[in-house]
Amino acid sequence: MAVFIREAHAGDRDALGAVKLQSSLAWGDHAEELRSLPQAGEIPVAHLPHAIVAELDGRIVGFATVVAGRDAMQAELKDLFVAPKLWRTGIGRKLLAEAEHRAATRGARTLHVVAGERARPFYEASGYRFAGTTATDFEPAVELLKDLP
Repeated sequence: MAVFIREAHAGDRDALGAVKLQSSLAWGDHAEELRSLPQAGEIPVAHLPHAIVAELDGRIVGFATVVAGRDAMQAELKDLFVAPKLWRTGIGRKLLAEAEHRAATRGARTLHVVAGERARPFYEASGYRFAGTTATDFEPAVELLKDLP
């Protein structure tokens, strides 16, 4: 499977939103609430310049967004979504590795992410460590950090 990672373009916004919503709904948790929230199926315009896209056969199948963090030494992984039919195929790991690389290139020493408990093993297997919990719109989530080279 040849996955191509590239910068996001303005014309990708609808496709990114669709992947985000599909992925968010895949577990079946909070489905009605998610469908009622416009932001559940869109990527903010301000995040688009910071997004990277995974393509498979010319089709967007995932994306990640890395923005500046609390200070110059930290970056924030805002989004990491993969089309549910392609979970566990390595696309998420490729996006995460590229996000980490970009954050480090911009001078960040750590990458911070807020994730649900179901995603925690994915991040921990990629070297992230538990850094606390935080409230989200639907349920508590974990905060994870990874030291970057």
